[in-house]
Amino acid sequence: MFLSDLSIRRPVLMTMVLAATLLFGAIGFTSLPLNMMPAVDIPYVTIQTVYPGANPDQVASQVSKLIEDEVSTVSGLKKMRSYSLDSVSIIILEFDIGKDPDIATQETKDKVDTILNDLPDDAERPIIQKLNITETPVVNLVASGDLEAVTIGELAETTLRDHLSRIPGVSQVNISGNRKREIRVELSNHALYENSLSLPGLARTIAGANLDMPGGAIQTGGQDFSVRLDGRFLSLEDLSNLEIPVRGERKILGNIARIIDTGEEMRERTSFLDNLTGEHFSNTVTLEVMKTPEGNPVEIAQNVRALLPALRELLPAGVDLAITSDSAEAIQGSVDDTLSNILLGILLTALVLLLFLHDLRSTLIIALSMPMSIIPTFFVMDLLGMSLNIMSLMGIATAVGVLIMNSVVVLENIFRHKELGHDRRTAAARGTAEVTVAVVASTMTNIAVFFPMATMSGIAGLFLREFALAISFATLFSLLISFTLTPMLASLLLPEEDRKKHPLGDRLEAFFRLMERGYAFILEKTLHSKLRSALLIVGTILIFLLAMSFFGKVPFEFSPAMDQGTVRIDVELPTGSDLDRTAALLREVERRVARYREVENAVITLGSTSALNRGTNLARVDIKLIERSARVSNEIIAAQIGEDLADLPGAIFRVSSSQSESGMAPVTFYLQGLEREVLEELAATLRPKLDDIPGLRNIDSSNKPGSPEVVLYPDRQKLVHAGITVQDLALTVRGAVEGLVMSTFREGGEEYDIRVALAKEDVSGADRIGQILIPTEAGIFPLEHFARVELSQAGDTILREDKILSVEFSADLDPGYVLGHVNQPIQDLVNSLDLPPGYGLSWGGDAEMLEETVREFLFVFILAIVLTYMLLAAILEKFVQPLLILSTIPLSLIGVVVAFLLTGKTMNIVSMLAIVMLVGLVVNNAILILDYANQLRREGRGVRQALLEAAPAKLRPIVMANSATILGMLPMALGIGAWGAEMRQPMGIVSIGGLATTTFLSLFVIPAFENLIESRKDTAGTNPKKGRNHHD
Repeated sequence: MFLSDLSIRRPVLMTMVLAATLLFGAIGFTSLPLNMMPAVDIPYVTIQTVYPGANPDQVASQVSKLIEDEVSTVSGLKKMRSYSLDSVSIIILEFDIGKDPDIATQETKDKVDTILNDLPDDAERPIIQKLNITETPVVNLVASGDLEAVTIGELAETTLRDHLSRIPGVSQVNISGNRKREIRVELSNHALYENSLSLPGLARTIAGANLDMPGGAIQTGGQDFSVRLDGRFLSLEDLSNLEIPVRGERKILGNIARIIDTGEEMRERTSFLDNLTGEHFSNTVTLEVMKTPEGNPVEIAQNVRALLPALRELLPAGVDLAITSDSAEAIQGSVDDTLSNILLGILLTALVLLLFLHDLRSTLIIALSMPMSIIPTFFVMDLLGMSLNIMSLMGIATAVGVLIMNSVVVLENIFRHKELGHDRRTAAARGTAEVTVAVVASTMTNIAVFFPMATMSGIAGLFLREFALAISFATLFSLLISFTLTPMLASLLLPEEDRKKHPLGDRLEAFFRLMERGYAFILEKTLHSKLRSALLIVGTILIFLLAMSFFGKVPFEFSPAMDQGTVRIDVELPTGSDLDRTAALLREVERRVARYREVENAVITLGSTSALNRGTNLARVDIKLIERSARVSNEIIAAQIGEDLADLPGAIFRVSSSQSESGMAPVTFYLQGLEREVLEELAATLRPKLDDIPGLRNIDSSNKPGSPEVVLYPDRQKLVHAGITVQDLALTVRGAVEGLVMSTFREGGEEYDIRVALAKEDVSGADRIGQILIPTEAGIFPLEHFARVELSQAGDTILREDKILSVEFSADLDPGYVLGHVNQPIQDLVNSLDLPPGYGLSWGGDAEMLEETVREFLFVFILAIVLTYMLLAAILEKFVQPLLILSTIPLSLIGVVVAFLLTGKTMNIVSMLAIVMLVGLVVNNAILILDYANQLRREGRGVRQALLEAAPAKLRPIVMANSATILGMLPMALGIGAWGAEMRQPMGIVSIGGLATTTFLSLFVIPAFENLIESRKDTAGTNPKKGRNHHD
């Protein structure tokens, strides 16, 4: 072969070429960014429209439905989900994978622009932006102290955000919990009555006196002059001294109203618990540092930590800045643990080689193929914009044992030629050339499997692409090394004559010879007649069918849950609970959480559990745990905290240890139908029955009662007689309760809202709403004169999935349970409801992605088998023999099922990946045996004779290569490492199970198949005596 011959003739040239690949590989390794998972760009677009004061029904009919109807025609739209909440509509659009997110965003904007005039006048302009559901903060910080919340918020908005945003790789800094400054102009009901003022009129007066307006431009003397009126308030004193026309006279605003420099009213608050020091901070602001798609989270986190001392010096006394969580810790830990798995796999593989070869030179030749194949792979990864993450490194870790297979086959054949009397250069050249077809076929079968993985569609395909590419590049480099470095070193390092071996080596050699003779004896008995071969095949098929009968007992889930050192508590109080009541309960929750020594810190958020779930009766506690080595799993801690909070009355607690890949709860499904009343009734019937399904906890539903509301029904006749309109009434009510913002106050380059409102004590309860005074031309009247005031229940969130009314159900899983344990019971329970026509169940979250992933993997599995067959048929120039080689695939599934049953692991995206990968690995044994048997048959031997000679001759390289591969994956299977072991372990377990059974069974089943089919064509193969004599 050209490459091997060139390497043997020009060793210095080839050494320099290989050294160059190492050099560029090392450069690529240092340039690769670190991530937890591959960076994926999933095309999601959100449309948020604020409609102040509207209830969910109004938002749904007047905003959400209009936008849904228009954007449903955007090309590539896969799914649409709308949430109609109090005063806001949120629509989430999911597009097909492959749709450019920027194009999707622009097309959505174009569609929405066409209906802007159809939206209610009071509705704000829709905000349309891309959404990255996989994006998580790199670093979370909390600013806390004894100063006013407004002051801390301003520091976060200006000083902290500005400095953090300058860090390379940071895309934005999100701030929450900050109370923004505002100027509040408060009037009492008495002041309104005494001065015959209306709140809308006063707000317009203030806005008219606080203007900064361009007046145009003039030209004179060859110059342009712009004209501008600067009539803005220069100080709060200017606002306070503003003269207001009142009943034909003018009064100073400060004399009839209170001018308060304060912060906006907060319906959300955050606090921070440092459990290591026992300190609690109430006035806190949280900051989330987000990265750009190209940003390196580890470097960003390091830069944030380096900047922290300087930021603290910029803060005033009494204010501190601390890091509450750092995702870079988990990322760095996962990468380090996976790299250690790779190094340990290389070491174990080298020990196996030494055991079989009992020669340091031979072991060195083959062991070098691993780093020589892995390191250049980093260069290609860097060129393609990949990163070092769990998936890409797991691909390399999986390839550790595979990489030496080619070199093992080549070196073993070189040894065989040396034993035939050739010198080391001749043996290296002829030995490599003789197995070229087998080595290329073996490598190409792996590539035929990995390449379809890299082109998979769907979310699973995005995550698996880097795994498939990494292992493909490493495998191709191993092919190059087996044809260059291996024969070159063999021609230089192997001794010309056999040297006296170590006594241990002699014993090992004697054992391997005995193993070969024993195998040859059993194989000869098996191939003695076609009946024995047939019985062996039938027995194997029965074992396969038995194993497949247990396959259904393996539970399914989308991906293994990873312990990232966090626990989350969602708290829900009865509807209508105010923020003070929620805060009182959370203080007790915080006290109980602080008792756990595993808790490092906790951030408590009052007023919301997510962007879609907001309310004064809601709260969330985000807990950061201490390092993994000093505690039990976060799943166990979450269960313990949940039990500890169960006795607290008056609230629902949902304690979870992880979030699914979809960003939703591990179990998410939708009950869908046509009529809202019927759907809500069905949902109410279903909800308590879900408690009876084992494994479900923290069950939640979007079908909840709304908050209490005061509804005003105007008397239009009275409004007409008083000379006012419904709009006048609505603006006055809004000004009294929420306040009216029609102007701003500028100071220090910043602008702050001026809010005109009624004094809080005059609207402190529902019974005071009717007493709001309404000035008219006919006099001043209380609100209840013009409208009937009723206390009602507001509607709750209205959810529509693809324009179909839906109720969302979500739940977490108890320890020991996975998605596959509960899917069918939920489906059976919904079916038992005897749903009317037009009503049904739709899965979401992980269940939806799992269904899509199973379909994708089934297609890839079949495609991999077809491509492998086509490749083998082309290389072997035979149609039937590739089918025999592919019969090793079902043999591997026997071991896979046994591995599942023994370890209790689940079928998930990693397990399915390992099964598909086995297609390329398990055929290698059959290729080695049948390729050599074909060579012997071309030399004149019969089928049976060729098999009896080829199979024992290839026993050692088969056992050696597969043992090395198995031990190379052993660190993954054992779950070594504190970070990311949950993702790596299924890969190791499934691969080892499949390889172990295939290695054993293929040594007998493949020769039996070949003997049974081909012996009819060759009568020479029916002569057992001839086969025995030659073998002996």
